[in-house]
Amino acid sequence: MTVRHPLLSLFVLPLPFMLMVVNCPLLAFESDVPEEMVFIPASEFLMGSPDDGASFDDERPQRRVYLPSFLIDRHEVTNARYKPFLDATGHPEPSHQKLEFRLWFHGRPFPGSEQHPVVNVSWWDAVAYCQWSGKRLPTEAEWEKAARGTDGRRYPWGNNWEFTKMNSASYWAGRTIEFADGVEWTAFWVSGDGARISHERGIRGEVLTLPVGSFPEGASPYGLFDMAGNASEWVQDWYEPYSYLNAPLSDPQGPNGQLLKVVRGGSWLKPARNLRASDRDYGFPADRASGIGFRCAKDVY
Repeated sequence: MTVRHPLLSLFVLPLPFMLMVVNCPLLAFESDVPEEMVFIPASEFLMGSPDDGASFDDERPQRRVYLPSFLIDRHEVTNARYKPFLDATGHPEPSHQKLEFRLWFHGRPFPGSEQHPVVNVSWWDAVAYCQWSGKRLPTEAEWEKAARGTDGRRYPWGNNWEFTKMNSASYWAGRTIEFADGVEWTAFWVSGDGARISHERGIRGEVLTLPVGSFPEGASPYGLFDMAGNASEWVQDWYEPYSYLNAPLSDPQGPNGQLLKVVRGGSWLKPARNLRASDRDYGFPADRASGIGFRCAKDVY
């Protein structure tokens, strides 16, 4: 017969009570997640790509990267969500150097585009909005993990290319589109099928964004929408083509760059190869392009 010291009973808790204690913090936290955001749990994930014939040099080497928990917007920031920021701060409205690509006039988005992702915004505009909303831009690593999960999948939905699951050049053409160079891009978007489609179906006859969440079957493992296509997205990091060679393996914040910022996700303008979750694009921080928008992230502590 085992004899237990009486004092030990003071520290022995019933199992149901112990489970309640363990679960309470998680449940309390989940109830605090803003409706428009998604909780991404801490873990390692596969970032970048192997040399598989589809990846670019700047995506390699593929490596396991650890990230702490964070929150990220479920959708790209829409015109409707961007307007209160402009009203409250007097920040300049989205603009484009070519008048035909402008989608905002006199502080309002073009009618019917309210639920489309805001585009024609610079990296600085995106930073200002996220700060105003109590958030920040995601790091490049956070963005990629939210887009593909932990298993290294090629697209948010899996490994198989399906142009019906995102807004891209292939979706509008109804076939897989690839551009070998700028000449082919121009042939499609300036004088070919892309030009015809954008004139027929685009906002102001030019811009082919769609309401956010239009492709639920293309959602990421965490339930984020439009992580491939619709608008490309600014992230926090500076762009350096070979930064993966010596990047930290825990919560990387990007290199100490000076010229270009990373853009992720591909857009309605992009060919199939640029819709992979590991694909890296870039732009000058002051660029305002009709294919670039953003979403925000937030720390959980």
